[in-house]
Amino acid sequence: MTIDPDRPSPPKPLPTYAGLRVLLAEDEPMATKLAQGALKVMGITDIVAVRDGEQALAVLEHEQGQFQLIVSDWNMPRMSGLEFLKAVRRRFPHMKFVMLTGKATSEFVVAAREHGVDAYVVKPFSPNQLRRKIESLFTF
Repeated sequence: MTIDPDRPSPPKPLPTYAGLRVLLAEDEPMATKLAQGALKVMGITDIVAVRDGEQALAVLEHEQGQFQLIVSDWNMPRMSGLEFLKAVRRRFPHMKFVMLTGKATSEFVVAAREHGVDAYVVKPFSPNQLRRKIESLFTF
């Protein structure tokens, strides 16, 4: 068998995220739909969506941390995304965590980083922005 150096190599297959289980904490219905759509385009179909940090923490505890990724809004009723992040880091320090926010102030960035956020996405966001952030967290 000879190899033709002028023949282009086959394209690398795109990474698959189909095996990821995602916990999505977002109180705005449109942002929830946008995030779910972006995740589904990536091949992620196991998405548990809740409306606030308290519900998210309850689901996370009930499921014993059986998620590979959390996508959470910063501003939510009952428990903020930052409070949720702190709780997650105490119990599941290596869980991948992406924060969604409408405010990318320096205070936000500092607070989120101090508490171990892996990435953040500023609202309004496009599905591609969320996808790129998530792809930066996983290597296959």
